[in-house]
Amino acid sequence: MRSGTITLTDRLVDHEIAAALAVSRMPVREALLQLKSEGLLEGTSRGFRLRQFTPTDIAQMFEVRLLLEPAAACSACEKASVAGLAHMKKAVESSQLAHDQNDAVAYMAAQTMFRQTWIGMVPNPHLAAMITRLADHVEAVRLATLSDPEFRSWSLSSSHQLLEAFLKKDPQLVEQAVHYNLRNAATSYYATQDRLISAN
Repeated sequence: MRSGTITLTDRLVDHEIAAALAVSRMPVREALLQLKSEGLLEGTSRGFRLRQFTPTDIAQMFEVRLLLEPAAACSACEKASVAGLAHMKKAVESSQLAHDQNDAVAYMAAQTMFRQTWIGMVPNPHLAAMITRLADHVEAVRLATLSDPEFRSWSLSSSHQLLEAFLKKDPQLVEQAVHYNLRNAATSYYATQDRLISAN
């Protein structure tokens, strides 16, 4: 789902997935139901499919993320560990390499690792879980924007800035960087959608 391998046209059927993975049907069914309860999938007459969010849904999710993520990142900065900072640095280096190789899928994987690392340092586990769930809901945003090399370049620059703010142990700078990143991600997403609509 995070890499875009599963699309809105795919149907996820428990017995088919179980057969492909050579496992029993029940744990697959439970996993699909869990993803449905988290709002990532929706049921159909034949299995499940990715939940399709409306532009209003996306806008409202960005609104919630702007309320939560800057403050969460600020608290993560205050509690950041040496190991966590090193992991963030490694993720940014992997992002740089993927960008240089024009590998959008590897870039998204590295950026996911970067986000998960700082979110993992948020001292409030309930807040961290909520942010992770919202980020997964707007995976379509990342898939739409990070396939564009120009936006990837901006995204990489933003990650470097956020990493530097964390390394400086400057919570206010971290909060500003996350706020700026979210604002620009939203703007880029809407611009991408406008281009797709114009092309059609």
